[in-house]
Amino acid sequence: MPLRPTSFADHQSPPYKDTQYASTYNSQDRLRPTTAGQSDPHYHNALPIQRPPEGSNNATAHNTPPSTMTSAPDPLTRAFNEAVRPYLDKIERLQAEIEEKNLDIQQLEDERADMHAWIDKRGLRADVPPSIAAAMNSDSTSAQTLAHHLDRKMTILNHDLHRLQDSLSSHLPTSTFTTTLATLLPAIESLSLLPHGPPLAFELLIKLGGNLNSHGGEEGYNNDGDIASRAEFYSRLDETMVDVVRRRLERGGDEEQAWYVGKDVKRLEKTGGFLRSKIGLQTYFPRSLDVMRYEVKRGEVGVNGRHGGSP
Repeated sequence: MPLRPTSFADHQSPPYKDTQYASTYNSQDRLRPTTAGQSDPHYHNALPIQRPPEGSNNATAHNTPPSTMTSAPDPLTRAFNEAVRPYLDKIERLQAEIEEKNLDIQQLEDERADMHAWIDKRGLRADVPPSIAAAMNSDSTSAQTLAHHLDRKMTILNHDLHRLQDSLSSHLPTSTFTTTLATLLPAIESLSLLPHGPPLAFELLIKLGGNLNSHGGEEGYNNDGDIASRAEFYSRLDETMVDVVRRRLERGGDEEQAWYVGKDVKRLEKTGGFLRSKIGLQTYFPRSLDVMRYEVKRGEVGVNGRHGGSP
């Protein structure tokens, strides 16, 4: 049987639906538009469209408003900043210098406090120069401290005079005692100028006179030179006491306890009567007693009492 020649149609592949393999990707399919994410069996090798991830710099740059983006300073602003820069640097240097000076001042204040404590510990406040005394007297308790140091110094002087007297066969001249004790009068006057100082100065003046009364023997009382020295010393005491009494009356409201002037008048009169009969001293705080007696006539002066004038 002769073979029938085959045609081209006999060699074609069967239709897609009758074969188990996918057909080739023809030119018709290439012309169809596709998008990423479509379920297309012929597009499994295609690359997806690249999109910037959320939160990236590109996304931020696209979402940032133009008004908030940093821009270079304009020439006028740049010129202003360059002009004020030297002044800003100078301000910073001055601030640093101020901090250093404050540290120096604090160190000096600490050293001054240590020096004042050293002086007070040794009872030398009554002997310091006026410039140092002015700084030390600024404290609220300066009057009590100064009075304590003066009382201590008075006791030391009195003890030294007693020891010197006991070492001699005869009594010391009264002028020696009066000259030594009179060195305390300027410090007592300064004490009376401090707040709460007049009452303390009042008591120290009376004690100073009592220290002089404790020296000397019977033969010394009858010596004309000794009597004159005592009279001169008591006159100086009286001058200082007058000022102290007047300050105390003016500042009566500053005292913690009431000052009953009549009681101190009787005390001074009693001591004056003893000295008159013992050594012939005719006057003992005469001017001070006049001021105090005048105030007694006007009524007792206490913390809240009235303060009148003096004769």
